[in-house]
Amino acid sequence: MSAAPSHIRPATRGDLPEVVDLLNACDIAEIGEPDTTADDVESDWAMEGFELAHDAWVAVGDDEGLVGYSYTGDQFRTGELEADLWMHPEHQEPDLATRLLSRAERRSRELAAERSYEAPMLDIFCIGVNRAKRELLLRHGYVLSRTVYRMTADLSDGVTALPAPEGIAIRPFRVGVDEHVMHDTMSEAFEDHFRQSEEPFDAWKARLLGHADFDPDLWFLAWDRDEAAGALIAYGHGDLGWVKGLGVRRPWRRRGLGGAMLASTFAALAARGRLRVELGVDAEGETQPLRTYERAGMHVTFTYELYAKPLTA
Repeated sequence: MSAAPSHIRPATRGDLPEVVDLLNACDIAEIGEPDTTADDVESDWAMEGFELAHDAWVAVGDDEGLVGYSYTGDQFRTGELEADLWMHPEHQEPDLATRLLSRAERRSRELAAERSYEAPMLDIFCIGVNRAKRELLLRHGYVLSRTVYRMTADLSDGVTALPAPEGIAIRPFRVGVDEHVMHDTMSEAFEDHFRQSEEPFDAWKARLLGHADFDPDLWFLAWDRDEAAGALIAYGHGDLGWVKGLGVRRPWRRRGLGGAMLASTFAALAARGRLRVELGVDAEGETQPLRTYERAGMHVTFTYELYAKPLTA
């Protein structure tokens, strides 16, 4: 029997524990284990310009507590906005997903209008195994835009040795010295990426360096004398390491630098007791990143699909 309609209201900071529990229930249903921490959600809520009272919603059932959650955001500031929605896997309410999606779309259109984007788009990710979410997005006018692989490597068996190209030195990030270099290197390395960001420097710094799991010894810059050739940003949490971003500037590509930075990061994570490391990679990326990650000992575990919809639709 379907549940009675839930009440949808703006999210509050007091909802954080239940939001984390809900997202982990969805994680377990999709990938077999919890994959969300309070720090992850708080980091999303702390993005510059994100207003919790206007940009996130929770659905509350009569007897079940929090049964749904959705949000919208504009981190990239390019006119390509992002949103997502979750429903508790044991909660049966046919229209709830549509109601949560509608909230996110309405707010996304407001943000796009406020910021005068000429051709705004809304992006939503869907893990490959979630057929119901995929069908929901297709019904509401979204089209498949990109495929992203979730990859993992087991660090308990050692780290594949991948030396840096001759003349390149890979060094840990220096707080108070390398912030602008890291930001500029990543921005240039991803200038051809399908989700290139124009996030302001101060917002980027607050979001990434302000993360609860920030550890400068897990961030690396590759130097060719006094010029940055590539950069890597990673975090550690529990027994898991997560590579947030890996970028190599165009003149230094196809020389094994990406793999060498990965090996440095994997060794640093293993030294801190992390048992595995994961990341997401664009399956159609122009820099052929999949081969780089495979050479470093990683393999694909899940596939995610990115669906996009014009906000003028």
